[in-house]
Amino acid sequence: MDPVAGVENAGGGGQPRDALRAGTAEREQVVQRLNRAFSEGRLELGELEERVAQVYAAKTIGELRPLTADLPPETGGPAVTAPAAVQPSRPATVQDLKQAALDLATSRINARLERDRDRLARRQQRYLRQHERRDLAHRLTGGQAVAAWVTVSLVTFVIWLISAATGGGTDPWFLWVVGPWGALLLARYLTTRRPNRPGPSG
Repeated sequence: MDPVAGVENAGGGGQPRDALRAGTAEREQVVQRLNRAFSEGRLELGELEERVAQVYAAKTIGELRPLTADLPPETGGPAVTAPAAVQPSRPATVQDLKQAALDLATSRINARLERDRDRLARRQQRYLRQHERRDLAHRLTGGQAVAAWVTVSLVTFVIWLISAATGGGTDPWFLWVVGPWGALLLARYLTTRRPNRPGPSG
């Protein structure tokens, strides 16, 4: 039922109905209809707040009518025709709607913060794994020291191979060059493969 349909000719027989001044009863009827439409899922919170503000700003019946014109008629309950009929249920005020919107926004912000914390934790875990792999690769390759050791080893091995091929003897003398050096690098790796690393910050 249209909340303002019951006001027919209260202001006089010749005056158009929509031109009549709106009273408290008509405004409360429209607010109640909007609240029920919101609870039925027909209006969004922003639409409800906007329409309630327009209800309290309306001066005539004609200004109230478009606020419920796109809602289906109600058939399940009695129509509200007087202020006494709406006393048990206080209509939602603009302040109430603002508080509801604030609560909804707060819950959404908290959910977004929780998702951001989860993403940050996953990024930190990926970074730690990548750092550990790079650190392990660096220790395994040994940086510049190991590169120098590999170069010297290859050079001395090639020299020994050429010498052995040309009859210069097969004694593996190059091991006395690269062996102690390699043992030193291996000992350094073994002593540094578990470095102290601070845990991720909370």
